[in-house]
Amino acid sequence: MGKNALCIEVLTSENCPHSPRALNVAKKVAKKKFSMKVELFEVSIETEAGQTKAHDYSIEATPTITINGRVAYVGVPSEELMTKAVKKAVEREQYSNSYFF
Repeated sequence: MGKNALCIEVLTSENCPHSPRALNVAKKVAKKKFSMKVELFEVSIETEAGQTKAHDYSIEATPTITINGRVAYVGVPSEELMTKAVKKAVEREQYSNSYFF
């Protein structure tokens, strides 16, 4: 993940019929304009790296969507709910990066 970027990860499984829909929603949201860059990654739990991520996040079902390392959704969110979650995460990141003197 680049500096000043929000990271969305969609943990998927090729055996899960809902994973493609969740990935599609995340792609649509990631293309929207936010006040910081949004980077999207698909993470297949069939890979060793995907299994490690699933373990690290204590994920037991796919699809699961994380935003900046926090589980945001298990299942397929609506585009509206996902957009709201990304906006909230952007605000949280901007607040945590601001300085008050």
